[in-house]
Amino acid sequence: MLPVDGFNSTPVEGLRSPVVVLAFTGWSDTGTVTTDAATRLVDAYAAERFLTVDAESYYVFTDTRPTVKVGEGGIRELNWPRNEGFYARLPDAAHDIVIIRGSEPNLKWRTFATRLAEVIAGLQPSLVCALVARPAATPHTRPVPVTGSSADPALAARYGLGRSMYQGPTGIIGVLHDILRNDHRAPLISLAAGVPHYLNVDENPAATMALLRALEPMIGLPPPVGDLEDAGRRFVERVEEASRGDDQIGAYVRSLEEHYGEPAEDLESDEELPSADDILRDVEDFLRGGGDN
Repeated sequence: MLPVDGFNSTPVEGLRSPVVVLAFTGWSDTGTVTTDAATRLVDAYAAERFLTVDAESYYVFTDTRPTVKVGEGGIRELNWPRNEGFYARLPDAAHDIVIIRGSEPNLKWRTFATRLAEVIAGLQPSLVCALVARPAATPHTRPVPVTGSSADPALAARYGLGRSMYQGPTGIIGVLHDILRNDHRAPLISLAAGVPHYLNVDENPAATMALLRALEPMIGLPPPVGDLEDAGRRFVERVEEASRGDDQIGAYVRSLEEHYGEPAEDLESDEELPSADDILRDVEDFLRGGGDN
């Protein structure tokens, strides 16, 4: 198929009412949680790539830079921002799966979202599920909360979801949802993991695991969590090690623990909590490998 606006897709035949999972770095992906979950799905189900998007038209490379890594034999490899689609046939489930994984573009959002929505709608999905990870007032010592939402009352009832009342700035997923809903009448839901807002690090295995487990009712198979449970336990141990002996950090985390599970609008405290940015900078440095011990 000839590329259109940078989209190059190969026709996929015979998918059974696929469930489409969306994950984009950027606005909706604190700590690469959602794209890590998408990568787990691609690897676990040996998904095949059917869609690529040329980065040239959609990025300002001084803002979203290509990366360089040293590959086998010491050869440097250049990697451009990617948006890709994968599919896998799941004979043990009622549905096949499609995973769209990428980087939120800098430019031409309407064109990008329109073209991607056309590709998704052409697969005749039974469900489109967007993965989100956002900062939340939740402690790292408790399970990562996942909330789901849908504007469709039938889907909300089927999966036990609420209805999002968020108003404000949005990311590419918000734009894509709007086009899928209005132009293609696609069945849409979102799953959002609440990531501890004071840990601005490059990964959070516990949050990735929580999102994968929340996907089980939609996919119809046990989630491919693999070693994420052990990785999440080690992650918490590293945070505890980094914060040990700091009374301010301990008090801050205990305050969050006391209100864990309460709706955000109900969180109140008689005392002024210390600034997470100030008291936990050393923890972030430690988790990134910058700590001395």
